[in-house]
Amino acid sequence: MSLKWSACWVALGQLLCSCALALKGGMLFPKESPSRELKALDGLWHFRADLSNNRLQGFEQQWYRQPLRESGPVLDMPVPSSFNDITQEAALRDFIGWVWYEREAILPRRWTQDTDMRVVLRINSAHYYAVVVSQGLLCPGHKL
Repeated sequence: MSLKWSACWVALGQLLCSCALALKGGMLFPKESPSRELKALDGLWHFRADLSNNRLQGFEQQWYRQPLRESGPVLDMPVPSSFNDITQEAALRDFIGWVWYEREAILPRRWTQDTDMRVVLRINSAHYYAVVVSQGLLCPGHKL
């Protein structure tokens, strides 16, 4: 292969990688460093599938305004995982629709005291669409 073609393949490879990152949102996996703190939120979360006929009961009854367990029964669901594969219930195995996850977390003090702190929530595996609601997550003036 000539030097000219090698250079073309290198340039094309970089272009394709850039396009793939742009299509995926462009965020690399973060690494802990002196200037970056990480907080993993994996573990057991409260979980509830919206099994109503229209799959909108959670929004209509505003399940996000109170602890999820107060709106009905919840399961402890490991995150990361695929809820479809965790239980033996056919209703969850074949479920398509809105599901609700809830987790309380204690944040590093610096995140809540420094109003100039940029906090980024990275969701590694939300399929199709996700809505994130935070209650008491940040101090006034913070943006997520």
